[in-house]
Formats: sequence, structure tokens, C-alpha cells
Amino acid sequence: MSAEPQSNVASFKAMFAGLADFAALVEPSGAVLHINASGLRLVDRATDELQGLTIDQLSPHAAQLIGDWIPAAVAAGQWEGEAELRRSDGSSVPVQLTIAPIRDDGRVSAAAIVARDLSEGLRLEEELQRRFLQQEAITAATSTPIIQVWDDIVTMPVVGLVDSVRAADMKNTLLEAVSRTGARFAIVDLTGVDTVDTATADHLLRVMRAVRLLGARCVITGIQPAVAQIIVGLGLELQGVVTLRSLREGLRFCLRRLGFRVTREEQVLDLAAIAAS
Repeated sequence: MSAEPQSNVASFKAMFAGLADFAALVEPSGAVLHINASGLRLVDRATDELQGLTIDQLSPHAAQLIGDWIPAAVAAGQWEGEAELRRSDGSSVPVQLTIAPIRDDGRVSAAAIVARDLSEGLRLEEELQRRFLQQEAITAATSTPIIQVWDDIVTMPVVGLVDSVRAADMKNTLLEAVSRTGARFAIVDLTGVDTVDTATADHLLRVMRAVRLLGARCVITGIQPAVAQIIVGLGLELQGVVTLRSLREGLRFCLRRLGFRVTREEQVLDLAAIAAS
């Protein structure tokens, strides 16, 4: 090993020794110069296995790493994205990658790769989805079911026609649930609602404002184009209300605000764009 890589490894060791995430120093050719202790545990490798180790032994994305992602990091200063690492037994670990170039006298001599394990977040998301489906099946017969999917999250899936009478019932049910559980987030899922009249749309927004008065944040998911058209046409105020494409994205949004790590960014809805579709 030349003096230059040795210097890189020494600096890298000092910087990333105590990091809880996987951290590796890799040459542009794919040769692995160093992996920190947390990284070795994640991929189930021993320190003496570093000699001769290459990136293709650590990731199924070796070709992309060398051919695309490292060059992209060199061009932009940093590259981020989701990928997988490979353990010594061949199993995969989902990770969030961050790649940054290491330069010596202006020349790129190596790349620092930091990977955060996303396994826990994926398991959490799957468990939440399982709980939701289970509770939804149990309460499907009720008109306005409330599902507590997590300690601080309640969900009200709405299916079918929503008139003013039903909207009033939904308001009472949701506010009672938020007050009783101390939930910090209330998700109103409108995926199963194709249309509402103008009075009902206004009533739904009153429900959401009332939720805020109880100290919880209201999240609307699954708004259909016809419903969006009514809301936009009425010029109803949605300030403080988060609108997302699906219940899954709503759960991710709430979990992130509660401090949990999940995998993908939610996409906030543009109601005007939906109404025009």
C-alpha cells in the first residue's frame, strides 16, 4: 500500500471509529481499504478479512457504485440513495448510502461510504401495515371506525358516501378518540370516498380544525380528484393540514415526526393539480 492510501486510512479511522453506522473507505477501483467496527458487524466480517476485500463482495450494486455513484459523488461533492449491503452469508441488508470523494492534491484517491441500516424501519413499516389491515378487517362493519395504529397515531378510514349527518358523526368519533388516546396525529383516509357535497367538504375541514384544537395534527390521505375539485372550487382553507397521496405515506409522515426512521420521503399533494386531472 502506498503512502497516500495509508494516510487516507489513518484519517478515516480517526474520523469514523466511533460511528454507529457502516463506514468504509474504498478506492475508485473497488478495493476496500478500511471498514469501521460497526460496519464489520453489519456485514458479518472480521478485521483480518479486509485484506484483498473488494466492493463487489460487500454489495450487489458494485458496478453502479464504481461506474455511476462514486463518479456522481465526485461531480456533485456527495451522492445519497438507497441500496443493499451483502453479509458474509450472502443475505442482504437494506441501507441508506452516502458517498463522498476523498481528494489528495485535487485528485480523487478514494471514496468514503457511510451506510445506515434501514432494516428496523422496514420491519416497523410492515408491522404497522399488518396492524392496520388487521384492525380494519375487525372494524369494517362500523360506519366511522377509529384504528389506533401506534401509540400516538389514530386513523379513521372513510369509505362510501359522506353526507353532513355522517360527517358530524365522524367529527364526534374522531375527537373522542384523539382526546381518549392522547394521539399526536390523526389520519383521515379518504381513499374510499369518490365525492362529497360542498356542505360536507366544509364540515370535514371543521373536523380537522377541531383536531388541532386538541393539540393533535391532522393528516388527510387518499383525496380523490372529484373531492379535490370541490375543495379547490370552494376555496376552503387547508392551512395546517397535511395532505398525502396514500395511507402508507401518511403513516411514514407521522412516524418521521415521532422520531422513527423510515425509508422513503412522502409526497405532499398539490390539490389544484389533482383537481385538474
